[in-house]
Amino acid sequence: MFFITGMSTFTWILLAYVGLHIGQDYIPFFKGIDLNTPVLIHHLSGGREFIIRVRELFLIVGSLALFIEVAKAATSQAFGATETLLSFVVAVVFVVMFFMVPWAQNATFLILSLMSFIDATGGFIIELNAAKRDFSIG
Repeated sequence: MFFITGMSTFTWILLAYVGLHIGQDYIPFFKGIDLNTPVLIHHLSGGREFIIRVRELFLIVGSLALFIEVAKAATSQAFGATETLLSFVVAVVFVVMFFMVPWAQNATFLILSLMSFIDATGGFIIELNAAKRDFSIG
């Protein structure tokens, strides 16, 4: 159960992003899929098209993950330092990969990195506020 509730959802997003790029060589399903591959095409009036590509899908899932993480940190009684520490580790991995890995040096990965840092600092702030309420002098 730890892998579902205890781990940061940004861990799964990071693994999916890495799997998309590295998996092209080893997993036949990912062959030919990149960030510009369309996932959804909807034809609008006037001959226009609404297109969601893989990169936008990552940002949508990242936004939902950020909401889930903040809600989990704010409502869970068992939320603790291990989840916050793991969130910070994932955020640092995002930033290191952004600077070190060529296929991670794009705007989508940068925005996911920022979302991951917001998740980590938000969890830390929520945890500090909960500790301040629990510990009162006087």
